[in-house]
Amino acid sequence: MSEFSGSVTPGESSPVDVVTETSRLRALAHPLRLRMLGLLRQEGPMTATLLGQRCGESSGLTSYHLRQLASAGFVKDAEPADLIGRRVDGRVRWWEAISQVTVTQLPDDGDEASAAASEDHERAVIELYTERARAWVVAKHTWPPQLQKRSSLGDRALYLTPTQVAALQTELTDLLARYCEHGAAGAPVPNGMPTDALVFSFQYQLFPDPEQTPPVTSDPDEEP
Repeated sequence: MSEFSGSVTPGESSPVDVVTETSRLRALAHPLRLRMLGLLRQEGPMTATLLGQRCGESSGLTSYHLRQLASAGFVKDAEPADLIGRRVDGRVRWWEAISQVTVTQLPDDGDEASAAASEDHERAVIELYTERARAWVVAKHTWPPQLQKRSSLGDRALYLTPTQVAALQTELTDLLARYCEHGAAGAPVPNGMPTDALVFSFQYQLFPDPEQTPPVTSDPDEEP
């Protein structure tokens, strides 16, 4: 799906859409819209009917959410060149994602509307991540044993300063960049890619454990 929030940033090679407007953030604060946007990014142009079939929803509902995403600047009518190889009916509307990655920024202090929209968006992202992991747990018995063994779920509790957190985020970005990221929708498989390569979902969250007491300042390393 390629959603990033806060100070986390994707690799420089990814076409990025930086969301700063509250209205656009609200448009993303919906799990179904996030899933639809993710499908358009990964699989290329689709119709409301095709998205409805993939998401288990009616085409009327997916059509509505597509229009909302379009109004917010996340999807658009598919370009004719992007529909080559697809069976296109001129009466049917095809949609495609405008960018491959979304980055959201933390709201300014005191901006309650943006803070509420940001929280709603993050809740929707977490819900979608959880549903994706749950879908794998349900379906994994249909996959070959060697691939089942390559999936993993886990967590670690780390003592980190804000400076170390920033360094860890950078290291994660650099580490992932060493591997072949699933490219833009419809892009050919890179030359030399092994024939048994599959798309794996790498999901991660990094945040202070909420069960501890927050520090007096927002940045404990900050000079007084």
